[in-house]
This record gives sequence, structure tokens and C-alpha cells, in this order.
Amino acid sequence: MTEISHLKYIQWRPIGVCDTGTGKERKAKMFSRFDLDCVTAPEVKRENWREHPKVMELIQRYAHDVADLSSLTNGMQAPEIDEIKLVGAILGHDKTPNLNVESADGKVQFFQVSFKDGKTKKSAKKWKKWLKWILISMVTFLVMILILLLINRLSLLSLKNNKQSASACSASRQSAAYTADLAEIRKSLLAELNRLPAWLTFKEARVHCTGGRMGVKQHEQRLLQCLLTVRNRTKNIPAVARPNLNQIEACAVTLCKRRLPHLASSCKQL
Repeated sequence: MTEISHLKYIQWRPIGVCDTGTGKERKAKMFSRFDLDCVTAPEVKRENWREHPKVMELIQRYAHDVADLSSLTNGMQAPEIDEIKLVGAILGHDKTPNLNVESADGKVQFFQVSFKDGKTKKSAKKWKKWLKWILISMVTFLVMILILLLINRLSLLSLKNNKQSASACSASRQSAAYTADLAEIRKSLLAELNRLPAWLTFKEARVHCTGGRMGVKQHEQRLLQCLLTVRNRTKNIPAVARPNLNQIEACAVTLCKRRLPHLASSCKQL
């Protein structure tokens, strides 16, 4: 190899990207005219080419093409760039491959790329992705379980209230608390109806749901008549604004199961 003058070895003319193979085994891809202009732009020098993002992006793009051509990547499931360096007949750099006609005078350089298998790294990313989806699925599942438990809890509370009403109506008809419970159920419904804007027009319902001192039979008849009139009067009201009749309905069902003669006609209407 002839001695290289200072003028020649400071020349800047990289013409492509190659792998680390030796002799004829070395694979390379030459820059297109447009890409060569980008790499050899006035502001890009031998000392600062790593500092130019566009140049690095271009080298990496060509390196991926070389990875497909290179025999050094055989057996690699996910070839990745390990190192990039400038090679050529220049002081402090590796000698340019023999395939370059101009190697001897130091004008031609290549960006030499070595490769490594990125399988382990990609596998780790894949496991992280799967772990992320598993965690999301578990959180979603737990949220659904909590929602179902909340719905079940509310249902149990409603059922408990209905059972309490039915229990009150199941008390002995001779008990003083029995008639008091019937009156309290009607009073509770009246308080709820009183919040409706149209309550003042519920004349018939007000008559059947209110009452003073009366006997057991009259209390039982009054409760059923209160339920029937309110239900008939509010059936056209939107469901969200409709009063809750669960308590009085549960009590009415309990009364009708007794098949008391004085409640027969009212029970048929239920």
C-alpha cells in the first residue's frame, strides 16, 4: 500500500454501508445519489457524522438492508445494529475492503456495521406486553366482580325490606302492632307521593291512603284500596319518577294469601 498524503486521508467520500465480513464474504449496499448528497453535505464531516440525526437514520436504514444480505446474520431471529464505524484507507481506521477500486488512495470509506441478535430484548418486550394485558384483564375482572357484588347487595337490601314488610303484615291480626304497621305502610307511601308535582290531583288516592281510627278489617281494606288507586294513578308516570310500591305490594300479597272474605274483591284486582 502506497503512503497516503495528509491531503488525501482527510478526503470525505463515504459511498455506502457494509458488514464486518472479510474478502468476498463482505456484503455492502451503495448509497443512492440522493442519499450520497445527504451524507456528503458540507456540514457533515468525518469527525461529526454521528451528530447528524438524518445521517444516522439513513445509515441505520441501509444497515437493515445489509442485514438481509449478510451471511453474518444467519441464525439470528431479530438482527440488530451493535456498532457503526467508518472504515477505509485512512489513518486510524480499518482498511477499506478490496471490492473498492479507489481504496488505495484513501478517498473511499464505508460505514461498517456489526450485528447482534435482538431476540432476548424483543422477547422481554413481548413478555412485558403480555403482562400488561394480563394486568388489565385482571383489573377489569375485579371491577366486574365488584359491580356484581354491589348489585347483589342492593338486591338483598331490597329483598330484606320486602321481607320486613311481609313480616309486619304476617303478625297476628289480634296484635295492636298489626294495625299500626298497616297504617305506617300507608303513611310511608303518602310521604313519597307527596313529593310528586301532581300529588294534589290524586284526590281518590289521598282518600284511600289516609284514615283515622278504624278496625282491623277497615285497615286491611284501606291498604289494598290505597295500593290499587296509587298504582292505577301512577302507571303513566315515567319509571324514574314513579313511587316505590315494593313495600305496600309485599304486604298486599301477604294479606291476599290469607283469603279473607272482606278482601276478595280487592285481591282479584291485584
